[in-house]
Amino acid sequence: MKYQAVILDMDGTLIEPLLDFAQIRADLDIASNVDILEGLDAMSPEARRAGHARLLAHELQAAREAKLLDGAVDIMATTRRAHLPTALLTRNTRRAAEIVLRRFPALQFDHVRCREDGIIKPEPNGVLACCKALEAEPAATLCVGDFEYDMIAANAAGAVSVAVVPGSKPAWADEADHVVTSLSDVTGLLNIE
Repeated sequence: MKYQAVILDMDGTLIEPLLDFAQIRADLDIASNVDILEGLDAMSPEARRAGHARLLAHELQAAREAKLLDGAVDIMATTRRAHLPTALLTRNTRRAAEIVLRRFPALQFDHVRCREDGIIKPEPNGVLACCKALEAEPAATLCVGDFEYDMIAANAAGAVSVAVVPGSKPAWADEADHVVTSLSDVTGLLNIE
């Protein structure tokens, strides 16, 4: 298949996943089975503001300490050489994403969408908005991520989902159109000559 665009997740896909979600939930007093952002939304306005400030502190610290994962530079170089537009789609805050993008100049995207920009994964809105910004059909767009929400969002948008799973394969990986063990393996899926 000839792809028109590539959408990449940030944490756990391009950079090491340094966010300790168990610690963040404990810090915010959110149950282990509740999504952190949904847990914050359920709080009173005052508690929600304080919770978002504590979450932001965790995210900014992780962004400052992040390291690129193997294959991140290669996938960006490959898409650039092929003039294939790219987007970064993250549930993370824009401030954290900007820190990562400044620290790693190889990560240059045609479009960046963070949680402040609208409805987030697992809803398909972000994928569809990225496709529109990149002038790409969802069915011809490769969406690459490391978590179930990435697959759900891509599939619901009608895009091609790719799960990057370096270790043992989680059950949710079966939802992906493609499962690879490293970001470097995504280059082979692009069919770039």
